[in-house]
Amino acid sequence: MTMTTLRLAAFAIDCPDPRALAEFYGRLLDWKIDESETEGDWVELADPAGGAALAFQRDPGYRPPTWPGREVPQMMHLDFRVSSLAEGHERAIAAGATPLPQPPDQQGASWRVYADPVGHPFCLCAPQN
Repeated sequence: MTMTTLRLAAFAIDCPDPRALAEFYGRLLDWKIDESETEGDWVELADPAGGAALAFQRDPGYRPPTWPGREVPQMMHLDFRVSSLAEGHERAIAAGATPLPQPPDQQGASWRVYADPVGHPFCLCAPQN
């Protein structure tokens, strides 16, 4: 029996306002909202390279993670590769991100932690040599 091929179609992120959060990630990544895949409480950003979409779905009971605290743990986070942490930082701040404290045991690490406008942590990662 041949197994059905599975392909990641989208990575969905819960939030209170899907369009607003999609617009933030659109600014950060320079991706566009795919209106043909968007309706009501679901908004998709299309990967221009043809990869999986980032999707945002309304959760009326959404509570932001309290990273680095564990009162409301993060359920996921995104890592983005950047060619320069300094340039990535400027782009993230310009898009509306907030820097989060770097874990004490990771000072000088090749990545930095930020929060999107509704509190989801994400990381910018320097190139691996």
